[in-house]
Amino acid sequence: GQDGPLAKLPAYDQIVQGMSGVMSITGDADTAPYRVGYPMADTIGGMTAAFAVAAALANKAEDCGTFIDVSMLEAVIATMGWVVSNHLIAGQAPIANGNDNFTASPSGTFKTADGVMNIAANKQEQFEALCEVIGNPTLAQDPRFCNRKRRLTNRLCLTTELEAVFAAGPTLDWVQKLTARGVPAGPVWSVSEALAHPQIADRGLLQTHQIGDDTLRLVGIGAKLDGKAPHVKTPPPALGADTHDILKELGYNAA
Repeated sequence: GQDGPLAKLPAYDQIVQGMSGVMSITGDADTAPYRVGYPMADTIGGMTAAFAVAAALANKAEDCGTFIDVSMLEAVIATMGWVVSNHLIAGQAPIANGNDNFTASPSGTFKTADGVMNIAANKQEQFEALCEVIGNPTLAQDPRFCNRKRRLTNRLCLTTELEAVFAAGPTLDWVQKLTARGVPAGPVWSVSEALAHPQIADRGLLQTHQIGDDTLRLVGIGAKLDGKAPHVKTPPPALGADTHDILKELGYNAA
């Protein structure tokens, strides 16, 4: 930001991740603090700037411009939702929970025969459906797991019970069975696996451009406008492609 005691310092993703508190809640009790796996502070800072530009344009009442001041640190903290709200309102100090949802169980990552999968059975009916899928409907009546609060208290026991069953089948089989019964579940993919999925191709997120002799694939904005994915009109130029025009504009000749 342009003011405050840190105004003169440069903003780097790694530094902001640490100062915002994000690293303190990423990982688990043994591994935190942990850096998020992509430059999220840089990304959120850029998105916040874009929102600010849009807001300034929408609120423009005069012909004069608007000075926009974006703090990367503030932008990240503003996206932390319940982590910050629980501390401000309820005085709760957030902790690192690894892959577990601190509000519900079973809600997190679970081992299967060939990897791991995510489950978010946050509601009672979802947990009951999960118990039916694994062939143990009476588990939902077990005093340790009969309601949301007890499942949270006995999370480790419940995870052990479930993973013993999930070990008998591959991830995709369990995901299909669970989602068919209305239990939110999904695989844990690598970046390449995510980009190769038909859902990504169907929505038009990835776009192909010819830059000289090279074919370049770019990522869109992740949204459609009036049913269409916005197209990149000006892809990055090849190295040196604009040098001649820029030098000419500055008054330099070919010599």
